[in-house]
Amino acid sequence: MPKLSWKRDPKKTGLSAIGSSPREYELHSGETVYARVSPLGGGYMGPLKGWYWVAGWDSDIPGKNTCGTPCETPEEAKKQALEYVKANLPKPT
Repeated sequence: MPKLSWKRDPKKTGLSAIGSSPREYELHSGETVYARVSPLGGGYMGPLKGWYWVAGWDSDIPGKNTCGTPCETPEEAKKQALEYVKANLPKPT
């Protein structure tokens, strides 16, 4: 199993920081991105309604998007995403 870790997106600077929503998180192995945790709303997009996660892309993990059932906190969304990714990683042969 690859070593997975979370990385937070860099803080916005300059004019892009005005009205920006909270920063996203990325679950990766150094080479492959497995999931992203993003705010639902916030900043210029209106009030923050929660956090959702998306998994899949080129990681051989089945795609999933939880924006219809957001979590209260980014920590909760990160926990759910990590559990999903670990449960769906290809088994070593």
